[in-house]
Amino acid sequence: MILRTILKTINNMKKFIWSLDVSTTNVGFALWDESGKLVELKHLELKNDKDIRVEDRDVHKADIFKRYCGAYNEYVNKVLGGEIIKVFIEAPLQNTPVNINTTALLLGFNGMARFVLYEVIGIIPEKISIHDCRKLFCEELVTRKRKKDGTIIETLSFPEEYRDKKKMYIWEKVAKLEPQIEWFYTKNNTLKDMVFDMSDSYAVGIAGLKLLGIIK
Repeated sequence: MILRTILKTINNMKKFIWSLDVSTTNVGFALWDESGKLVELKHLELKNDKDIRVEDRDVHKADIFKRYCGAYNEYVNKVLGGEIIKVFIEAPLQNTPVNINTTALLLGFNGMARFVLYEVIGIIPEKISIHDCRKLFCEELVTRKRKKDGTIIETLSFPEEYRDKKKMYIWEKVAKLEPQIEWFYTKNNTLKDMVFDMSDSYAVGIAGLKLLGIIK
């Protein structure tokens, strides 16, 4: 009888999908229900004390992220009455125009974040490349398809005015889809950096939901 009650409770728990965009300064994340509806869109700012050595800051930021993940997972369990069943994370670009040290830092921290998520939630996060994320979220940008070594390659083409502001294009689309979201602005009324991490995590979530077949 007790076992039956426990199993019924587990089966009745709400199921959630968590999508994240991780940088070394901010983490944007979106929580979705099993029907593909956005539950919330938030961010975590990764701040270090100035007395921490530069070469050690990634470890300390990973610790901040780990503690937050634990608290958030508990929030999903106890407050929302559910469990996270799938995690998607955007994979960093490996051929960015920034210097090699920055690229290495981004790749390294992304790996640390994935391990933290696995350790805390017990799920290995599925990586989605930036190209695939944008392709699935912004299907209107797919302008050309070609075959290479048996694989279909899809080319994305942003409008000319967004060629150097691709993140802005993503944010504007998210803002139109989710007008209830309150964004963060500077004193000069410009968008704060974490806004783009938030909108990117939303795009990751839509891409993941499409890959799962939850939405079309």
